[in-house]
Amino acid sequence: MQAFLAILRYDLMQLTQSWVSRIWVPLLIAPAFFLVIVASTEDELASETLAAYLVAVLMPLSALAVAVLTAGAIAGEAQIIADGILSRSVTRTEFVSAKIVARLGFTMAIYFLVMVPFSYLIVRYSEADISYTGLLVALFTGALLLTFLGALGLTLSTVMTNVMVSVLVLLFVVLISGLLLQFLGLSWMSTTAVLTRLAPTIRGETAGWDTFRVVFVFSGLTAVSVLTTYSVFRQRDL
Repeated sequence: MQAFLAILRYDLMQLTQSWVSRIWVPLLIAPAFFLVIVASTEDELASETLAAYLVAVLMPLSALAVAVLTAGAIAGEAQIIADGILSRSVTRTEFVSAKIVARLGFTMAIYFLVMVPFSYLIVRYSEADISYTGLLVALFTGALLLTFLGALGLTLSTVMTNVMVSVLVLLFVVLISGLLLQFLGLSWMSTTAVLTRLAPTIRGETAGWDTFRVVFVFSGLTAVSVLTTYSVFRQRDL
């Protein structure tokens, strides 16, 4: 447990000081600030503004940032891993658990620190055509998609040794699979289809069954990715 906490603290410190975080957070805040000003001066619909920000700004930027942070979480520290585990100062499970908690926890912290105040300000200063239940569902859906992306990135980080290749594969697989599933009409399994339907979701127009299917699918995929990360890393040669 002490090894887990030590790695967790170290990893969180590294994440807060990384160049990715220093670029990622300002790029999320600047457009949000601009949209709040527009919403306070124009007759903008809250649902459309929130959905546009999520689809056009937060999700693309966050997907790239999360891909970089997670795809290099394990592959980028191969020598440190080997030294620590082979000397028995830390177990494989402790190391992977700390990485998962740190990377996914950091992602969720950034997401909610930006989206909660932004949502409040947009609802207050624009035409509030939202359903509060729908807004909560939309925010949870966005968080779930990022969590799935991060979990898949961690899995690729245990499989591939090249960080750049892992990032490209992760983004390519998620985007292409989303477009393909959307084309096939399986919108509840498609990341792109789920994002394009956020505005109706925020207004409370999305059926409960559709929401359940999205949550079930991406929660399941996230769980499978996390379990695969543990399984692959336990069998990996150091």
